[in-house]
Amino acid sequence: MSLRSSIVMGMLLGASSLSTFAATFEVPRNFQIMYVDLKSPGSFGGDFKTEVAAGERQFVVRFNQRVGGGSNAEQFQSEPFIIDVNVAEDSNIVLEAPYFFRKNDAASFAKSPEITLVDKGSEAELDYEMRMLPAKPGVQVMRDYKSEVRDFTKTYKQPAVDTPMPAPATVAATEELEMLKFWYNKADAGTRKDMRIWMVEHSHQPKTASTAFEMLGFWFEKASAADQKAFQIWLLNE
Repeated sequence: MSLRSSIVMGMLLGASSLSTFAATFEVPRNFQIMYVDLKSPGSFGGDFKTEVAAGERQFVVRFNQRVGGGSNAEQFQSEPFIIDVNVAEDSNIVLEAPYFFRKNDAASFAKSPEITLVDKGSEAELDYEMRMLPAKPGVQVMRDYKSEVRDFTKTYKQPAVDTPMPAPATVAATEELEMLKFWYNKADAGTRKDMRIWMVEHSHQPKTASTAFEMLGFWFEKASAADQKAFQIWLLNE
């Protein structure tokens, strides 16, 4: 093969490899990207910025910042949290969050991170779902985060079409279940999203208070385990 042919072939292969990634995802330096669709970002520096394919993506990220200097420095780290978002082609998604200089602020943020996802191309804020991976009690030297994320995802993701969920046993209608359905139907889209997150992570609070969210929380706490499960199954079919 001639030198010119080799160069042309290399350019074509390079273009082909780039075409498989149609977007990027980036976090600030006080965060890290742990997984993209349960796969490591891979390349050097990929824990801050990585290329991704368009479509429904799952990012697992973690707040991780050292505050202070010398012997007075302290490391603050959140539990991993899962972000489910629809990635558009050619988008440049950036996770925006504060950088902290006070330990109290960093500690509070680590317990309950608040972020924004922005497409830098259009400057539009993106809709997404975020869930914190439940903490484990005691000292954890080694954790299999990938398995934990996979198992946790199953608690809120609807099964694939080729593996349908078995029909649930009939549950007699109760006041609690009926009130949960009633308030969910009255809630707007934002409140419904907040409720779904809250059922998995009770520390989640909506940015805007609403009667529907408060009543949903009240009746969910009052419901039996069977009614809570029946309500969650009902949501999957909505």
